[in-house]
Amino acid sequence: MSSSSNHSHPVRVRFAPSPTGFLHIGGVRTALFNWLYARHLGGQFLLRIEDTDLERSEERFTSDIIASMKWLGLNWDEEPIFQSKRLEEYRAKALELVARGLAYKCFCSEEEVEQMRVKATAEGKKPMYDRHCRDLGLERHPTEPNRPWVIRSKTPLAGYVEFTDLIRGPIRVENTEIDDFVLIRSNGAPTYNLSVVVDDVYSRMTHIIRGDDHINNTPKQIHLYRALGYEVPLFAHLPMILGPDKKKLSKRHGAVSANVYRSDGYLPEALLNFLARLGWSHGDQEIFTIQEMIQYFSFDHCQKSSAVFNVEKLLWLNGAHIRGADPKRLASIVAEDYSDHFAGIPQALSRLKTDLGARIVSMVQPKVKLIKELTEQVVPLCTPGAVEVDASGLKWNKDENLKAATQAAVQRVLDELSKKVAASGVKSGSDPVWGGTPSLEEVGMNHEGVDAYLRQVGEQHGVKLGDLVQPMRLVVTGRMVSASLFDLMAILPWDVVETRLRKIAAL
Repeated sequence: MSSSSNHSHPVRVRFAPSPTGFLHIGGVRTALFNWLYARHLGGQFLLRIEDTDLERSEERFTSDIIASMKWLGLNWDEEPIFQSKRLEEYRAKALELVARGLAYKCFCSEEEVEQMRVKATAEGKKPMYDRHCRDLGLERHPTEPNRPWVIRSKTPLAGYVEFTDLIRGPIRVENTEIDDFVLIRSNGAPTYNLSVVVDDVYSRMTHIIRGDDHINNTPKQIHLYRALGYEVPLFAHLPMILGPDKKKLSKRHGAVSANVYRSDGYLPEALLNFLARLGWSHGDQEIFTIQEMIQYFSFDHCQKSSAVFNVEKLLWLNGAHIRGADPKRLASIVAEDYSDHFAGIPQALSRLKTDLGARIVSMVQPKVKLIKELTEQVVPLCTPGAVEVDASGLKWNKDENLKAATQAAVQRVLDELSKKVAASGVKSGSDPVWGGTPSLEEVGMNHEGVDAYLRQVGEQHGVKLGDLVQPMRLVVTGRMVSASLFDLMAILPWDVVETRLRKIAAL
């Protein structure tokens, strides 16, 4: 079954979140599939804010939705539509259906309707409204002129609705299974089924791509399209996302605001890659660029069964995308999203934004899976002067002879390399933001040179390379596990390395 459009118009799709809560991961997956489909076929992707629930809709949720979409790069092609600005249009359409005999005013109270449903259930029937007001043609209640009323659709009593879902294939629903559903509530607010149909027509939608929890709404909406004389769009219902326990995705599984993933240190392309694979595949490929997802996307490869949210896989994908990212871009993300880590040390932030800062990032990025972890390692490396360390894990704490030999070896390293830098004739480092002395690399000693030199010094002092490197790495990076000490000693200005190595004597 091809997923290309059956319409003669260019593809137009939309993402329509409700600002009654933050944009969670399931909503992002829906937005992504709409966006990928539009971009794959050269169509247009629209954003609609479904804020007809005036009591529960909040501006902070709207702001979160828009911020999340922008961070993810799911750009929309026209100005966002806000349903709250179109309430009169929905009411007018409902009254038009009443005038044409395709909808009617219902004066039954909520309590009366509930009693009808209870009775139907007791009789073994589907719990539905019994259509008491359907053929009365009442404009006002005969005994209570001010009694509240709703507008209900006049669902055909015979026949069926059939449509071909682009993921699930043919779906048929008998009209006897469809209620005379409400179009306008007693407070004048439109219901979901009415507002989405009117807006999808207004926006010239060709495809409706949404979660499979909306399948039951589709037959009702098809009736409305036809009653209003509109062309029926194509539908694709995405499989539900479940938690690892195979239950509906909740906050404990990861159904939180997309912006939380940003603050936790995930790259947007990694999150999108992960969500794309929740219900879609392209062969055995797991890691995708955005352009690859656009290129390969189709409904032919979307699954019908529910997808399982696996945070370990998300973390793995994030690490893979971090490893493949441009170090300068990662440095910019660290500076923007984790500026609080640089509080009180603006010089470290300035250093991060240099070419040398990007080189430091490039050395750390293969070691981490989250931007937050990258930040924690990079900040100390860009901080002026020595850094605070926890020396409790050093091997030499159990061997005084090892400690003395190691400290002697480090002192020799300091003396000999300081002389080497001074004798080079190079007056200062190449990066003015960092300032100070040149690096060992700038005076002719690269990673391999540092490696060979430390091996030699260790042998001469009777210290294994690992035992020598362990305390040196700790004072240079502030961590027991970090990027390569040999690389860092080669590229950092020597005065930075020297200042930190001298701290070994006090450990």
